Amino acid sequence: MPKIVITAENIIDIVHLIDTWKGKLTWPLLCKEVIKMLELDSVTRQALSSYEIIQKAFTARQRALREEVQDDSKQSSDVEYLHNQISSLEAELNRAEMKIEAYEQRFILWQHNAYINGIRMDTLDDARNMLEQPLIEIKRKSGGA
Repeated sequence: MPKIVITAENIIDIVHLIDTWKGKLTWPLLCKEVIKMLELDSVTRQALSSYEIIQKAFTARQRALREEVQDDSKQSSDVEYLHNQISSLEAELNRAEMKIEAYEQRFILWQHNAYINGIRMDTLDDARNMLEQPLIEIKRKSGGA
C-alpha cells in the first residue's frame, strides 16, 4: 500500500504555495518546492494533480501568471508582500465563489426534486423545526424507541 504523503493540512499549504507562486510554474518545479516545503523524499505530479483542488489552483495560477504583465521596475518588499497577499486572497475568493456556485446548483436540484415529488416548502420547514429540538423531546412526542 502506498505511503500517504499528502494530508488535509498539506493540501492547504500546497494550494497557498501555488497561489503565491511567482515566475514560471510547471509541475516539476512545483514538485521540487513541495518536496522542500514538506521535507519529503519525493512527490510526483500525478500525486499532486490527483487532488482536484490542487489541480484547479495550479491551472488557475498558470493562467493568471500568463496574463500578468511583468513589471521591470523594482518594488519594495512591502509592496511585493501585499501583492502576494492580494493574489492569495483573490485565489481563495475564487475557490469560495466556485464552491458557493456548486452549492447553489445542488440546492436548485434539491428544490426541483422536492417539487417533482410533491413536497411542499412548509413541510420542509416543519422538518427544520423538528431538527432544532433536542432528540429526547422528539422521542417522547413520537413514542419512539
